[in-house]
Amino acid sequence: MTDPVERFSVASLLPPDRRARVMVPELRTVDVHWHDYYELALVVRGEADHEVNGETRTIGPGSAFLLSPADFHAIRSRGDEPLTCYNAVIDPELVEQQLAVLGSPAVAGFPWEVDDLGDAAADLARLQRELEEPRPGSERLVEAMVACLVVEVARRRRDAGAPRPPQPGAVDDDVRAAVLYVDRNFREPLTLADAAAVAHLSPNYFSERFRRRTGTSFQAYLQERRLRFARTLLTTTSLSVTEICHAAGFNDLSHFGRAYRRRYGAAPSRLRTVTIRQQM
Repeated sequence: MTDPVERFSVASLLPPDRRARVMVPELRTVDVHWHDYYELALVVRGEADHEVNGETRTIGPGSAFLLSPADFHAIRSRGDEPLTCYNAVIDPELVEQQLAVLGSPAVAGFPWEVDDLGDAAADLARLQRELEEPRPGSERLVEAMVACLVVEVARRRRDAGAPRPPQPGAVDDDVRAAVLYVDRNFREPLTLADAAAVAHLSPNYFSERFRRRTGTSFQAYLQERRLRFARTLLTTTSLSVTEICHAAGFNDLSHFGRAYRRRYGAAPSRLRTVTIRQQM
């Protein structure tokens, strides 16, 4: 079935030998979409309404955001001037190397949004040059520049001062990698065995470790991730319940309806009806 929410992929945007790409597009309207890479953007000119996971903020010169593969968003420029921005497409593994160093609690803390990162424009321009005109050492320099940008956004993001949960030790790195894998791929068919393979653990041992780290079972975590995504689609798009069911990773409409009612206390069709009325 065709995904009703547009998807952009690493394979379509990154050459096989590159781990990042920087573009400078002029945007007016970009409909709701998601991507299987991390996206770092810095606004240079113009203003727009930026809707991320159902929440809308106004962005303008200096505004920046880092989105994970679990996020979806839309952009609508304000006024006559298009939104011009540096837009970096970054391979997930490259970003997640930095998340591991930072001790970030996986992608649960995303999206990262910054009110003023204007001084990073020169860094993004240099990153673009290194990617488009590689020289000896460019690969190592690109990795270092991406690391610096991720750290800077982490430090300046709006919720940087919010309390953070205790960080797991190195012993949990394998399970952390699996959690990131689930958060990045929850829309796809996933099994416990798939996630255990990422962690290089047997399914049974991985199941125990996953529960200790997240406080819930693998299946419950995966279903909760899909349900949250589905609920946001219900409140922010005009997609049908069936389309949302499949976009969120559920294969069976009846199963989706039962799980949604257990989690939110009402059928998804009820929220769909309310949303359509509000959009009329």
